[in-house]
Amino acid sequence: MRPRYITIRLAISTCLCMIAVLGCLLSLFYKGTPTALRTPGAAFCGLSSLFIIYRIICLSHKRSIFRKGVYHSRDLDQISGADFEALSCDILVANGFDFAENTQASVDFGVDVLARREGITYAIQCKRYDSPVGIDAVQQVYAGRAYYECHVAMVLTNQYFTGSARKLADKIGVVLWDRDMLEELLQ
Repeated sequence: MRPRYITIRLAISTCLCMIAVLGCLLSLFYKGTPTALRTPGAAFCGLSSLFIIYRIICLSHKRSIFRKGVYHSRDLDQISGADFEALSCDILVANGFDFAENTQASVDFGVDVLARREGITYAIQCKRYDSPVGIDAVQQVYAGRAYYECHVAMVLTNQYFTGSARKLADKIGVVLWDRDMLEELLQ
């Protein structure tokens, strides 16, 4: 679920880190160089290793611009659907999810956000509506969960769900997070 460019950066950073550590070890244990030359080389390799490890950690964690307690659910009624999806990723990360990313909008197969928490993967359909969310959102995310091979299907909305949507979700195991749950996530 991690974007490809982050995976490539992590691999490159890991290789560079290993090279720096190897260089550090070689400069420490190579007997042919004077001590004056080994110490700066070791210090440089050590510092570059620490920097590379820091970069790996930064790349492996998505930085969230969302801050809890700033928004209310009524604020989300005014934003676009695409902005709601992007903000949903930040809200999930701020509430303990390890990772959350938007899917490609043109071919999302009924899933807007892919997320992970404690090893469990989530396929999430985000609906920023002005009226109750119907059964179609439940059907779409259920199918999308299978496509993306996620453990849990979920619909997140700024509104509430129709009775038929709740009934179907209960029957097929789709998690529904409505306006009340969203308000809890925001606080």
